[in-house]
Amino acid sequence: MQPAGEKQICDQGTGSRDPSLYSPPAMAQKDYYEILGVKKNATEDELKKAYRALAKKFHPDKNKGNKEAENKFKEISEAYAVLSDKEKREQYDRLGAEAFGPGGANPFAGFDFSQFMGGSGRGKRAGGAGRRTQTMDFTDIFGDLFGGRGGGGYQAEPEVLQAEMTIELRDAVLGTTMTLTADGDQIRVRIPEGVRDGQKIRVPRKGEPPIEITVHVKPHPFFERRGDDIYIDLPITVGEAVRGAEVEAPTVYGTVRMRVPAGTQSGRTMRLSGKGVKKKNGAGDQYCRIQVHVPPAPPDEAVDAVEGAYPENPRTNLRTTL
Repeated sequence: MQPAGEKQICDQGTGSRDPSLYSPPAMAQKDYYEILGVKKNATEDELKKAYRALAKKFHPDKNKGNKEAENKFKEISEAYAVLSDKEKREQYDRLGAEAFGPGGANPFAGFDFSQFMGGSGRGKRAGGAGRRTQTMDFTDIFGDLFGGRGGGGYQAEPEVLQAEMTIELRDAVLGTTMTLTADGDQIRVRIPEGVRDGQKIRVPRKGEPPIEITVHVKPHPFFERRGDDIYIDLPITVGEAVRGAEVEAPTVYGTVRMRVPAGTQSGRTMRLSGKGVKKKNGAGDQYCRIQVHVPPAPPDEAVDAVEGAYPENPRTNLRTTL
């Protein structure tokens, strides 16, 4: 006989317990919101922003050999997988994290993260005998956040080695190929035509960190670059200036013939079209600033001949008083 006041907790027919008196053992609760560092009313964008920052920080590719970081990455990935799904998030808010424990709906439960670490973006959860194999696609979770390739896997930002290189102006304008020594290896670097002083060039390397090269361009003794144009001072003789002449003018592409009109004054600028820096829709120009070269000690008869030929005062139009 059952004592008075004591409730029967077993059904004699089945031996089952009264569910009203049974409570499961206490389990440690995972707070997915706390794991991602967001409030319970966080928006989808806020969840994504928080996860992006944490995933980049703890991704195993950036923390090689750090088991703690790997576990943290798994934890935040699990939290985001649940909270980013509307249905799973509602279920989590009602039942808590145990609803997604082993055997539940947690897409990461028992998942082999080593498949994901390789950046494939897809993985399999293999079970024992009698258990089905589950394939999961990370495209929605990781591909959307990081723009990864191969099914959306996150590609960690690689380490970038820094280097500097100094080249001649002509090589900067025309482009060239240089050799750089890095980690004991000889690397051929293609310098594109038109590269500017201070411009950075990234050189990818298979299986190795890329190299970012800062290019410095040596000042040239004659040529001066301004944007896509080239400037040069071009000296001519007094006779060439007076009579006019066809003279040789140097450019970065080689020497060209340029016509100097009679009576050309010192300081006049003449343009050589298309002899500047090449660009997508054409090329810049070269500007030649004429410098009339007067001999330092001309013979007296030459001076007398010039003065006799040009008796006018070239300063007549200048004001003599302030």
